[in-house]
Amino acid sequence: MFRVLLALIATVTIASCQTDAPPGNPTRETLPNGAILVRYPDLPAIDSVGPEVTDVQYDLRFGSREGDDPNFIFGNIRGIQAASDGTIYVLDYQAVEVRVFSPDGEYLRTIARRGEGPGEIMEANGIILSGDTLLWMNDHSQWKIIGVDPHGEEVRRFTKPILSYGYIWDGAFDLRGRYWREDSHSDEGDEDEETGPYEVPYRGYYKSYDLDTEAVDSVFLGEFTFRGYASISDGGGWYASIPFDASDIQVLNPSGGFWLANTGSYRVTHLGEDGDTLLVIESTLSGMRVSSADRSAYVEGIVERDPEERRAAEAVAELAPDFKPVLEGLLVDDEGRLWVERVTPSETPPFYDLFSQDGEYLGSVRFGFMPAPYSPIWVQHGAIYTWVADDVGVEYVVRAPLAGADQQRQP
Repeated sequence: MFRVLLALIATVTIASCQTDAPPGNPTRETLPNGAILVRYPDLPAIDSVGPEVTDVQYDLRFGSREGDDPNFIFGNIRGIQAASDGTIYVLDYQAVEVRVFSPDGEYLRTIARRGEGPGEIMEANGIILSGDTLLWMNDHSQWKIIGVDPHGEEVRRFTKPILSYGYIWDGAFDLRGRYWREDSHSDEGDEDEETGPYEVPYRGYYKSYDLDTEAVDSVFLGEFTFRGYASISDGGGWYASIPFDASDIQVLNPSGGFWLANTGSYRVTHLGEDGDTLLVIESTLSGMRVSSADRSAYVEGIVERDPEERRAAEAVAELAPDFKPVLEGLLVDDEGRLWVERVTPSETPPFYDLFSQDGEYLGSVRFGFMPAPYSPIWVQHGAIYTWVADDVGVEYVVRAPLAGADQQRQP
């Protein structure tokens, strides 16, 4: 069996000392509605070095291309969670299993397998560890969310309040134990679709489910618009989003409310459950220009799959904006810090800015490795968890510690 447990150099510590001026030289002002606006004119560039930027490398990597122990062969990872003692839970979508590993990457046990009985799953595309005692599994085949203890005994299950799912489960639990899932609604139909660009307005929501009362509620997040292109023919249809177009992103803030942003600009808003804006974080950073080479690469990528769609692909490429988005995504870690991911050039590792709940800049994190395509990250107990892939697509779980993550910058 081929198993790799690498001990690479861990990290450069996130600086925690005070400076003469706050990092990023922020300004604060109170908006007419009472919200606080924090502006940062001097956040570090994605290629900068210095005490504000932490470069992280993984210190643990495990998996296998082949071998005698199938527990180290991952067909399709869809979730990784870590307990406070370093125990690692890994969901393999292809094997329909949740496997448990020690902090050193040693296989311990399998706590969920395919089946319809208690603690079993038919299909699952995500897991969430609540504390150290309850692991939630999203079984989208049965439309159930199933909770098991560390040994796989079922504790509870409930029907999903929103019957939809994506590649990886994006539901979340707040600190009050309520389950939340993003939802949207549009009154637009597709009966009049024809070849050409289109826009779809929609209303965004977060819907909650209270596990104690079983009450379902929703919070309105705002009006949004999606742009796309349709190529309609007698044989069917071809649809595409506009390359490099900005999009709206939202994540639950477990301690209360939501973080919202449009990827076209560096502006992140903390919205309360009542819909009021509480805090806005802004920066003057702008996106990279969309080049003619970017447009040509998009066209050739479409033509490679379908040579007859060159004209439609060229029309879509012409709709691309002049500048790429600034932001890639948002997440909140288990300490309540906001991680703002910036857009980086192709084949360049991720770069994140960290903020406290009140908008204080805590430093930036640049990865020293490339996560596998479409793999999210989880930040738990002072470490980043995700997976990487080798040159033939075999997946490996990795852990990258954040040295000094508990030494947040003092105001």
